[in-house]
Amino acid sequence: MRRKSLLAGAIAAAGMLAVSAPVTDAAASTAAASPGAATTTCTFTIHNQTPTRLSGFAFGYVKCPGPFGNGVQSSTYRATINAKTGAATNDGLYTNWFDAGTVYGSFSLRGRYTSRTAATLKGTFTITGGTGAFRGAKAEGTLTCGTANAGATSTCTSVLR
Repeated sequence: MRRKSLLAGAIAAAGMLAVSAPVTDAAASTAAASPGAATTTCTFTIHNQTPTRLSGFAFGYVKCPGPFGNGVQSSTYRATINAKTGAATNDGLYTNWFDAGTVYGSFSLRGRYTSRTAATLKGTFTITGGTGAFRGAKAEGTLTCGTANAGATSTCTSVLR
């Protein structure tokens, strides 16, 4: 198996993202500010700028419910892939930009490549801060990302409870 990388992003991504983020991120600030708030789910489409490397950066699009709405994400990552077993890890940092401000934090994913190009990774994201309407945001959530082209692009879903 040749070296591949998968970005998520965030986060809160994210990401994958993203993002991303998870959102991952904007929704997290709402949940953090409102105990008992409903689950918020965001989706990310991540475009890896360094897909043949085990570390690098990516950009993506974030779709979240209001009041956050749609935005963009950037992230950096460091991945490992076991060529014999297909086991993969991906850890990194993300920032999600929305009209009302930004949220940022970290993500950590674990999973497996099921072929030379396809993988699914699951993990967590953390929102460690924000700007604008999201100033002081802090929250955590889950993140699931997949790729069918060895990490050149990936789609992620973040859930903030």
